[in-house]
Amino acid sequence: MGKKTILIILYTLHRSRWTEKIATILGNNFIEIWYNVKYLTFYNSTDKFDFIWEEFCLNQRKSKNLFIEIINFFKISYKIAKYCRENNIDISFSHWEEANFHNIISKIFFRNPSKIFIQIHSAVNALNKIQKYFIKKLYNYTDRIITIVKEEESNLINNYNISSSKIKTIYNPVDIKNIESLKNEDLWEYYELFENKKFTFINIARLSPEKNQEFLLNSFEIFNKKYKNSQLIILWDWPLKENLNKQRETLESKENIHFLGNHKNPYKFLDKADCFVLTSNTEWLPWVILESLALWIPIISTDCKTWPKEILRKTINNFGEISDLSLEEYWILIPLNNENLCFEAMEKIYLDKSLRENYKIKWLERSKYFQFDKIMKNWKEIL
Repeated sequence: MGKKTILIILYTLHRSRWTEKIATILGNNFIEIWYNVKYLTFYNSTDKFDFIWEEFCLNQRKSKNLFIEIINFFKISYKIAKYCRENNIDISFSHWEEANFHNIISKIFFRNPSKIFIQIHSAVNALNKIQKYFIKKLYNYTDRIITIVKEEESNLINNYNISSSKIKTIYNPVDIKNIESLKNEDLWEYYELFENKKFTFINIARLSPEKNQEFLLNSFEIFNKKYKNSQLIILWDWPLKENLNKQRETLESKENIHFLGNHKNPYKFLDKADCFVLTSNTEWLPWVILESLALWIPIISTDCKTWPKEILRKTINNFGEISDLSLEEYWILIPLNNENLCFEAMEKIYLDKSLRENYKIKWLERSKYFQFDKIMKNWKEIL
């Protein structure tokens, strides 16, 4: 029997979202475990994640005309089906809702002969009403639905009437060996920033409203007033950079808040920090939390929609929101937008060295769930 050929369908391969990063990591490793892999994208990009083999880009253009957009929607689905037939694709595997809808329509309307696999990277309940409607109507036509957390698997079955036989949860893998090698890269001009003996909190997320760095700056302001020997470092960039810089200038702690911009290798910064803080209002499976676990970094996370608690808790039998600071089995959860509780969590990490050390020991247990080899074995079984 020859190799199976898998087509990975994406919005783009641009180096900007975790979805594309996950898809290319999976694709590159599917090749290593003996599959042929091709990529089909809707929009082109110059700065792409590293991927092996070929990309077929549809070079779509957005239109403000609704009628044209509807026609283009079906054209894309037709092109997917055509590409699958002409290239003998065994599995047509899409990521994200836009690509998932096209993938399913390619089967229903245009007789795509491939098996239809889709992966859900977002919280379905956070989508708009139209998207939710189509999920209920279309997702049972798939051959396999992959969720990245158990909570979303339960949600699809109970609230969207998706057959449980179609759904499987596979966590995102963490390449610990790669992180271990990258963390030792030279800091260059940032060396002194991490050698100043200050207790360092770090946040790695694009500067956008849902990541809620405004709340983080206010919480750190409270902390730094009491504990002067501390600093906050934020990696990444984008929409709210100017607004957040203006906010920083109004704070007493402004000299201890540093925006370092985008970096291809965040691990060298993360490894030198004392605590990672995630203050998002919404997340999917926050990969940066997994990467922090891989580097033994203390973690504080908001109990945001949807899934930090699934990483930080030992047993997942209650998905309800918390209302107070919670010392979970693996690091700390706090409610959304509560600056005082965020301060308390920071203080607890800062003052309690034994707590930090105990949590580090538990990393060994939790990391087993996300080890690269184990996750790729799960993928091989369903493919």
